[in-house]
Amino acid sequence: MRVVGIDLAAQSAKTGVVVFDPVSPGRWKAQVPGVAASDEFLVELGAEADLVGVDAPLGWPMPFVAAVTAQQRFGRWPGTEDRRPLTHRHTDAVVRANGWGQPMSVSADKLGSVAMRCALLQREWASEWGRAAPRDGSGRLVEVYPAVALLAWGVGRPGYKGSGDDARRVRESILAAIAEATHDWLDLAGISEICIASDHSLDAVVSALNAVAAGIGASRAPESDEERDRALVEGWIHVPTGPLRDVRPR
Repeated sequence: MRVVGIDLAAQSAKTGVVVFDPVSPGRWKAQVPGVAASDEFLVELGAEADLVGVDAPLGWPMPFVAAVTAQQRFGRWPGTEDRRPLTHRHTDAVVRANGWGQPMSVSADKLGSVAMRCALLQREWASEWGRAAPRDGSGRLVEVYPAVALLAWGVGRPGYKGSGDDARRVRESILAAIAEATHDWLDLAGISEICIASDHSLDAVVSALNAVAAGIGASRAPESDEERDRALVEGWIHVPTGPLRDVRPR
């Protein structure tokens, strides 16, 4: 079993990637590939993975797609002064309502460029996997939100993003907490310096761990038929619901 974590960005240079591979029974090793995270490389890596955690929206709000389609056909624009149904997905509203975070808009922010790249990857992964992965996270592809996952696990610290010395020290503290919680199954020693130097790499580690949590049922999944139907189209952010020390592949 191979687990891949991707902190996806619109550009390859700002995309973080981490791979968890088993090295012996019950023991895994984290590695950062030493190549640029191009579309071609991510497709190849995902094709070999059993579980992929990606920090990127897997879809757009259904009302937004309907509104754009209506506008293109010179139909009636369904929006109102309250544009939130067009700018945010149902899963974003769930994250916000639970006080977990404030997801960015996939249709009215720069995050849209990341979603476009992710849509391309989903298409190519579907070709490699023989079918499209369900966007609700019930298959091998899981949408994650690293900053929220860290807070949910109680290891989040403000100010970990950026290139300054203060941000590096915060990342070092976060990585130490993650290493302590996962020390009995995951070897992070080989990538510690990379994760301290780059918040993209650290987010990729968290993305992989978040995907593992979703895979063992330790995350907030869609709970109703309506949520599931929306998630299959729009995507679903899997926020961890249990302690990090209990997260491990099965």
